[in-house]
Parts: sequence; structure tokens; C-alpha cells
Amino acid sequence: MTPLRSPRQPILQTIHRPPPSPSPANRPPLLFLHGGYVDARSWDAHFLPFFASHGYDCHALNFSGHGGSGGREYLDALSLDDYLADAEQVIARFDQQPIVIGHSMGSFVAERLLEQSLAVAAVLLAPVPTNGTLESATKLLLKYPKFLGEVVNVTRGRVSATALHMIKEVYFSPTTRPETLLRFAQLVQPESARAICDLAFLGCWRWSPKPPSAQPVLVVAGELDTVFPPQLIRPLARRWNAELQIVAATGHALILDEHWSDCATAVLGWLARLEQRQAANSEQTKELAGVV
Repeated sequence: MTPLRSPRQPILQTIHRPPPSPSPANRPPLLFLHGGYVDARSWDAHFLPFFASHGYDCHALNFSGHGGSGGREYLDALSLDDYLADAEQVIARFDQQPIVIGHSMGSFVAERLLEQSLAVAAVLLAPVPTNGTLESATKLLLKYPKFLGEVVNVTRGRVSATALHMIKEVYFSPTTRPETLLRFAQLVQPESARAICDLAFLGCWRWSPKPPSAQPVLVVAGELDTVFPPQLIRPLARRWNAELQIVAATGHALILDEHWSDCATAVLGWLARLEQRQAANSEQTKELAGVV
């Protein structure tokens, strides 16, 4: 765990998983940004070890008020802009700009980093729709009226069979094992009321009318995601001119689901293709320079 301090921000905690041998000098680090109601340990369950084992220098940030980062005492006052400032602080310490990988709420922060040209590429997993969460949350609560209460219970350490069943229905695939649900419940924590409100009304203030950046973007959706179904994700993929991949038979928690490896493998393949294209472009630039 690496502590970071800023005069304007609380101490931030990151989880760092380096590769077993040095990465290629031109390979950017990966910065993982977690979703709402969980912390950076959600990445450490599978994704950090997986990508580190494939030669990537992996960092997962605990946003303010999450995990071991400071700010828990004023969690409900933290906004999405505060989470963005957290990510900016971490990136400022890197030797080169990272590829950012965000899940759900973290994907929105990743998009903001792209807009500011603070990342060379991004992977958006089960991302927040362009119009925010109000539509999806309303539909979810109409279908599962007791869901919000059970989430609150889990954040307070009250984990019941009813709560686990509802978590499985909403976040996971039908094949998810009880032990996976229990591990997930241990990751759950309260989320900022201000950030939840920000997410709900993204459609009112999300972006200025400017074209998206040219950085490469991959969008990944879960086929069975009841929180942000693939049809809600397609407009966001079009906005970024992104490649869209849909992981079969998986839900919203696709980084922890039984099918997490399908998601991770899809991301790894995209990163490999991205690296190949960049190497080819670099060689072409050298050849052109030689001709000139």
C-alpha cells in the first residue's frame, strides 16, 4: 500500500502490484478506478494479479473516504470532482501517463481524465450511461423495492441471506457461487451521498459540447447487467468512437463475477492490439522521417 499526501486533499491509499519482471520502457502503467460502494480491493481480487502477471505495472486507487484513504469522516460531502482530483494526484506521480481502467462510477472519472488528456487510453467497464443513473436506478428500485435497504444493511455489516440473494440478482450472473457473494459483501462500504446525487443527474451537466478526444477507448458491458444493460451503454461507446465488447453471461460486477476472466481476457487482448498498433505507427513515423 502506497500513501500519498497533498496539502489540499486527505492521504490517499493505492494498491500497487508490479509485474514480476520490468515492463517494456514504453508500456504505460495501468490505473484502476473502483466503482461505488466498494474500494480498491475489488480490483485486487482478480484484475491486479492478472494484469501484473502479464507484464503491466498496476495501481488501484482508493478514492477519498474509501478503503484506507482519508476522508471517511466527511464521505457524504465528497463529489465526483473530488474523486477526479484524487486520480489527478496519483497520475501526477507517474513517470508517464497511464491507461485508466474504470468500473461503473470509476469509469466516469476515467472519462474525465480522458477529456483533460491525462491518460493515453481508457477501458470503461460497465460504465455509467451518458444520461446518468436516474433512469436505471428508478427501474431497478421498481423491480427490487427492498434493494436499497439491503445495500444499507450490508454497508453496516449486516449480511443476511436475503441481502446476498438480492446482490446476486442485481450485480452477478446466475452461476455465481455463495462464497463469491460473501467475498463481495466484505468489500461493500458506504458511498458518498453527494457522489450518488452527481451520478443521478449527469445528464444535466455531464459534458460541454466538444468532440471527444482521440485517445483509444474500449467499452465493456455485461450481457446480463441489470444495472446498466448493454442498450444503455451503446450511446456512450459511440460518443468515444470506442470498440464495444459485451461479455456473455455476466452481470454488472463483471470484475468479480464467475466470468471475470472473460472480461479480463477481452481487456488484455485489446491492450495487446493497442500496443501493436502504436509500435507499427512508431516504425512508420521513423521510416517517414528517414525519407524526409
